Amino acid sequence: MTSNPQLEAFLRTVKADPALLERFHSAACLNDIAAQGEAMGFHFTGVDILVHQAEATLRLPAEALEALAAGVELEGHLWKMAIQWS
Repeated sequence: MTSNPQLEAFLRTVKADPALLERFHSAACLNDIAAQGEAMGFHFTGVDILVHQAEATLRLPAEALEALAAGVELEGHLWKMAIQWS
C-alpha cells in the first residue's frame, strides 16, 4: 500500500502543534482521528493510519520495538493501539 499524502500532511500538522497532538492522543480510535482530520480538511481513513503505523513499526530498530511492546510512547509518533479481548 502506498502512503497517503493527505495523511502525511495531517501528521506533520499534528506533530508540530502540542495542543493538536494532545487532542488526538485522547481520541477513542483511528476512525475518530480520521473524522477529525476530515473536519480539518485532510482526506484519509482510519485504515490509512493503521497501514502507516504498521509500516512505521516495521522500520523501527529492535530496541524501539521492545519499548513499544512495554508500553513506552515513542517521541514523535502518534500510536493508537489497543488489544481487543472479545
